[in-house]
Amino acid sequence: MGQDLKLLIIEDNPGDFVLIEEYLSEIWNSVNIDHAETFDESKTLLETNQDYHSIMLDLSLPDMSGEALVKKVVELAGGIPVIVLTGYENQEFGLKTLSMGVADYVLKDEITPYFLNKVITYSMERNRI
Repeated sequence: MGQDLKLLIIEDNPGDFVLIEEYLSEIWNSVNIDHAETFDESKTLLETNQDYHSIMLDLSLPDMSGEALVKKVVELAGGIPVIVLTGYENQEFGLKTLSMGVADYVLKDEITPYFLNKVITYSMERNRI
C-alpha cells in the first residue's frame, strides 16, 4: 500500500508481536508501530496520541483481559478502529465485542499478510465512511 500506516499494537506475547510486525512490513511501504504490552501502557499511549489509523488488541494482557479490557480500550480509542486479536475461537464473544464497538475480531491462527492488510484497510475505510 502506498500510504503510511500508524498503528498501536497492544500485545504481550513477543512472538505474536514480531509476526504481526513482519506481516505488516510485507504489505505496507511505511509502518509506524507503537507497542504496548499492558493495558496501563496502552492507556498512556492513547491519552497522549490519537492519530493512529487502527489499534490491534490482544484479548488477554497481564493487567486486564476480556470484556473489561475491550470496553476500556474502545472508550480510550475514541473513534479509532479497534481490531481484537485472539488465540481462542469464541464466536459468541466475538459477536459481543462487535456490539461493544470493535471493528473486527480476528483469530491469530488465521492471520496472513494479505488477511491482516484486508482487516486493517476495511476497518479504516468503515471508520472514514
